Amino acid sequence: MSHTPQGTVALPGRMRHLEVDRRGYPVISTVDRSPEKVDFGSISERRKLALAAFDWCAVCGMPFANELRWQMVFHDGPLPAAVISGEAPVHEVCALYAAQVCPYLFSPHSRLGDEIRKGTVRDPVVRFAGFESTSAVTAHESQLQPGVYTLHFEHRGQADEFSYRAPEEIRGRFTDVLEREKDLPVSDAEGVLIRLFNRLDEGGEVAGAALVAGAAFAKDIFEVQGFGPFRGKHYPTVAGLMLKGTEQEIREFSSGSSDEAFSAVGPWVLERAGQFPTALQRWRARGQGMVRRPSPPQLQGPGRSVAKNEPCPCGSGRKARRCHPSGVVS
Repeated sequence: MSHTPQGTVALPGRMRHLEVDRRGYPVISTVDRSPEKVDFGSISERRKLALAAFDWCAVCGMPFANELRWQMVFHDGPLPAAVISGEAPVHEVCALYAAQVCPYLFSPHSRLGDEIRKGTVRDPVVRFAGFESTSAVTAHESQLQPGVYTLHFEHRGQADEFSYRAPEEIRGRFTDVLEREKDLPVSDAEGVLIRLFNRLDEGGEVAGAALVAGAAFAKDIFEVQGFGPFRGKHYPTVAGLMLKGTEQEIREFSSGSSDEAFSAVGPWVLERAGQFPTALQRWRARGQGMVRRPSPPQLQGPGRSVAKNEPCPCGSGRKARRCHPSGVVS
């Protein structure tokens, strides 16, 4: 079965910023890429981490906002309370688009071509479920490649689903969802990160930004495939600043950084304070016990380091009890 996506399947508005490969296919956000080659069969763990930290769709690389997170599922009957997948979730409109364009999802006769899953064909019936939240993202040792860790997404709160044998069965639903598609809210800082993330020459800068936003505190994160070059560097230290630094310290770090992603992640952290994506919030909560709190400033003054009638430590020559009765920072 062959098909050409151009002119046959409408491109969702939220995908129009994506680069295209030499055949005209949109380069979805989760795959490895370079200006010379796009490997649609290779899912990047670095890119999955950025998707998890910033709560972006694995197809269009845009935020979920209040929309459901859709995941291809391999269960028959009612789903368990928590569904875990090795792939990042997508918007419904992106899932429906991919189902009509991606050869593996489009045709029951298509086979995966990577070395690990070579020859695997899709199930006769493809099932997608929509969830209210991505409740956790954790690193697990791969069952396909022992010793290699990959990221797994846990979803909860199933709210909808669709299934199909052939893409013709979902075209009506796709048309309806496409007509209801809304613009997604994106701040200036997040817009910079999204632009960098979806370049063909993106070399891991946004994964680094995800680490300093709080993903550096995730258990076993530096064991995950592709994160060896990040190990032993300054990412946990900067993540500590993003976690417990003052607003001024965070802004000074970002404004002084020569890395465009680092320059944007500080403002993003400040604007999302108290409303972080669930996975990132869990990583940051874990980091609270890993980052040493700065010592409170030591005060000098009456009843602390000098007698109340002694000269004030500030050097004014006046008595401490009258000059700085609350003390001064040493």
